[in-house]
Amino acid sequence: MNLAQSFLGPLYNLYVSALGQTVGMLVGYVTLVGIVALVWWIMANRNEVISGLDLRVATIGNMIFLTLIGVVLYVVMSGTFEFPFIGAISMAISSVLFMHWCMTNFEGEPI
Repeated sequence: MNLAQSFLGPLYNLYVSALGQTVGMLVGYVTLVGIVALVWWIMANRNEVISGLDLRVATIGNMIFLTLIGVVLYVVMSGTFEFPFIGAISMAISSVLFMHWCMTNFEGEPI
């Protein structure tokens, strides 16, 4: 059983088709070990990660709000206005980035 193929799925298949079976399998296992090491490091340094990313209830709420707005904008752009995929996704991403910029730059000073 190939663990890298099970966990990585289509990414592993991409590695194999681009690099060959042996090198693709090696790159797949290196990717899997890298992901495990990254998760291990994040769990070991979770306090530094939380403070560095400024994960607070308000920040997480803003992320959820912006994600929902992005999904709604994509659905409206692709469904109602019949934009192609690239046009709809680029409009949604640029609109969400602009909203994020407005939220971070126009909010008041914390008291």
